[in-house]
Amino acid sequence: MSWKGHVNGILYGIQFDQTLDDTVVTRVADGVTGSLYPGDRIETLDALDQALRHPGPLNDEAETHHSEENIRAFLTHLSTALTARA
Repeated sequence: MSWKGHVNGILYGIQFDQTLDDTVVTRVADGVTGSLYPGDRIETLDALDQALRHPGPLNDEAETHHSEENIRAFLTHLSTALTARA
């Protein structure tokens, strides 16, 4: 599960955000394109794609107060934002 490290890094970065809104999506997308997260935009998009297809929980290692549903919605929005930056 090579995607797990990317997703855990993102979850770690959002763990203290109260809501996973567009501001957080933009901040994380900026961080990915600005090399604040491991991997480039394409690697992160691949990891997000794999994570979103994973049937198990995404929040099992880097625990946050966000629900699985909210995390999946956030990662979907993040993927869309990163795709738009092509």
